[in-house]
Amino acid sequence: MKKEQVKRDFKLTDSLLKQKADELIALIDRDITEFTDRGYNAAKKTELTTARTTVDDFPSDEQLESIKMNLTEQKDASRKALEKSMRSIFKMAENVFGLYSAKYKEFGNAAISQQSDAEIVRVAKIMSSTAEKYLSQLADEGLTSEKVTTLITQRDALDIAIDAQAKGISDRDLATENRIEALNHLYQLLIKYAGIGQDIFYEINEAKYNDYVIYKTQTNLLETPPTDPV
Repeated sequence: MKKEQVKRDFKLTDSLLKQKADELIALIDRDITEFTDRGYNAAKKTELTTARTTVDDFPSDEQLESIKMNLTEQKDASRKALEKSMRSIFKMAENVFGLYSAKYKEFGNAAISQQSDAEIVRVAKIMSSTAEKYLSQLADEGLTSEKVTTLITQRDALDIAIDAQAKGISDRDLATENRIEALNHLYQLLIKYAGIGQDIFYEINEAKYNDYVIYKTQTNLLETPPTDPV
């Protein structure tokens, strides 16, 4: 069964949520006598501050996307280098054996620009063994054992880059999911203690009550704020 995508439970931007958490921690320290009476203790403060720190330690969505883009660029560069070498060897084989010969076809499908990354690696493996087989016959066209070795190295580099890109995307998705879960946990604590603060000072101290109201303005909100005071 496919796991449902994790979504944010809050309407604040991530940066404002962290700011509100910092403010809440300071407010509770200020009103520690009242909060202690409501069961707030060192362990609960540690839970709250740890939740805030965990969110701070996660890379941002922009950082995670940048990592993925860098891996994609590396993969694309590896593919470009491999394609260049493969085209040269295809041309050598065409010049010696002819475009429609059986020997030319031994080098694999020449339509490399239309192939997937995985397919071009497969064709490069075919080409490397075939190039070694016909090395002496293609020597006059400039094929050398060093060029075959370069082809193999470039093929392996692309193969590794494909895996790295796939892992990078997977890591990004997992990190994004974990980050949202950490943000949601922090938000739940924020709402809990903001609600306690409002309850403590309701009709007792309006200024302090307002300190614990989270959605005071629509600035930096993701969506329209809820109608409740929290």
